[in-house]
Amino acid sequence: MEWRRWHRTGPPRLIMLLTAVILAATAAVATAPSASANAAGGSMYTRASTNEFLAYSRVIRLAHSGSADGTLIGSFEHANLDGSASGFVIRSSADDGADWQTLSTVSDPLTGAGHPSDQFWQPFLYELPQQMGAYPAGTLLLVGNIAPSSQAETDFVLWRSTDHGASWTYQDIVQKGGGGSGAPHGGSGIWEPFLTTDGAGRLAMYFSDERPEPAHAQIIAHMVSDDGGVTWSANPDGSTNFAPGLVADVESTSDTDRPGMPTVATLPDGRMVMAYEICGDGRNCEAHTKTSTDGGTTWGSGPSDLGTEAVTSDGRYLGSSPYIVWSPQGGPDGQLMLAGMRTRFTGSNDFTPEDRQAVFVKDPDSTGSWSWTPAPFEPAATDDSSCKTNYSPDLLLGTTGATVRLTTPTVGGATGCEEGTAEGNSGVLPYAGDFANGTSGWIDYGGCWTTSGGVLSETCGGDGGDKSIAGSTGWTDYRLAGDVRIDSGTQAGFLVRASNPAAGTDALNGYYVGVSASSLFLGRQNGGWTALADTPISGGLANGTWYHVEVQVSGCTLEVTGTPAAGGPTASFSYQDTGCAFTQGAIGVRDQSSTASWRNITVSSAS
Repeated sequence: MEWRRWHRTGPPRLIMLLTAVILAATAAVATAPSASANAAGGSMYTRASTNEFLAYSRVIRLAHSGSADGTLIGSFEHANLDGSASGFVIRSSADDGADWQTLSTVSDPLTGAGHPSDQFWQPFLYELPQQMGAYPAGTLLLVGNIAPSSQAETDFVLWRSTDHGASWTYQDIVQKGGGGSGAPHGGSGIWEPFLTTDGAGRLAMYFSDERPEPAHAQIIAHMVSDDGGVTWSANPDGSTNFAPGLVADVESTSDTDRPGMPTVATLPDGRMVMAYEICGDGRNCEAHTKTSTDGGTTWGSGPSDLGTEAVTSDGRYLGSSPYIVWSPQGGPDGQLMLAGMRTRFTGSNDFTPEDRQAVFVKDPDSTGSWSWTPAPFEPAATDDSSCKTNYSPDLLLGTTGATVRLTTPTVGGATGCEEGTAEGNSGVLPYAGDFANGTSGWIDYGGCWTTSGGVLSETCGGDGGDKSIAGSTGWTDYRLAGDVRIDSGTQAGFLVRASNPAAGTDALNGYYVGVSASSLFLGRQNGGWTALADTPISGGLANGTWYHVEVQVSGCTLEVTGTPAAGGPTASFSYQDTGCAFTQGAIGVRDQSSTASWRNITVSSAS
């Protein structure tokens, strides 16, 4: 993304350039529409002073390390703004992310030998899933981009750990790049290494490469190793060591395009999906994907195939620093999950209300649009240029894939910046909103939202149709159940098949099932309101009384029932939407001219 240019074009005065570039970029960015809530995350690492620069988190869960399996190991981009030497801080958690400790710190082994460094960029952690060369499964690799403050070179340095990250042994510089200045489109640096295992069982490293300049401002390339990373198919200067050498995977015919920041997900059937951004003239670093069906040897129809932009069915796209994973949950073939730094509207390129807190999801066999689900927490932006909110956010699946962990810089701690982290539902069914973690995984559009004792409340009221959204805009047929209470005013209820939400009375596409003092009713919202069906509530519904509602959406039919939570007569109706206006969408809660509360919200597959 364009922000990364400070890595490439900077003079030795790191702090001056860093501040100037990011503040200028911030001034040029439009303010996102109002949306908030979503809980704050916990902390994987809180910086000790404002001298520390934080960005670009990476977290793995050990799965091939015997008694250490389940341990989380994390690191992040790290530099000291005063130019003093820094290092990669390795953090660990033995309780699935609740508590973190510093396990070790990895410094530049070449410092003092003609390689002074203070900038530790773009770490990547990888656990060998099988024996590779002399190294058994469970061996940890750490590769990072290290450069001196003069930025005259960029080096991928590789370390190994055989004790689950407690200590690290330096291996070598595996790729060498030039500096970040002197060329029309950026420089001759190398950036953003990503490790995986290819279809032939070899270790593969994907990265962004400016060295083909001037023919290409930047390409995405990969190289492979047959011995666990000791030797590589490409020499450090990119020349061929053994076949296949350095392989170009994405290179545009436009010499100003900058495909970069590759990440790769591997499916059980061997297909591999790469996500990456394409920056350049007239671009917003849009996230793209393309697939390899031969184990990572070739991607799409070849290097000049720029892949497909990731766009949702309600007109959102991710801009900058995408990260992709595959989950076994979400459908018969699982789902792809894609995070990025910013979320924008197609067409206008304006930031969406879900900016910085939307995770895209998609059936890997679908050729259609993506859907989105709220991230587990909302990374908070700041004017502090040394805290790069949501830059290259990391996704780590829970052990079953039903949850996902987001880790990224955010505002927090005594010094104002931390590597935030939180885990939440990965946009799959069944879903339960018990509000034990506040409003984690919910995005608010207007209103004032609080949680206490497992109850979600909206306390501002007004006529703005205050709403909060959860789940996935890709959900189709499902059953929602929950309790609603009108605390003051006239109506409140639930949203189903909701998409394209915004602040405003009827600002979404979807159905609203509401209760009032006298009735249970259904309507359609799509920038306006269309009443569809209703039925009386026997005896009426007094404010301050909990009412249990169930809504099943199957095809074009909505089945609605309501019962006093304390017991009483049931109200129900069925509605066939002949136009079948909305066939998929998330769930949510909403009030109108009221304040209200909700509890015990569950969503399951329609039966």
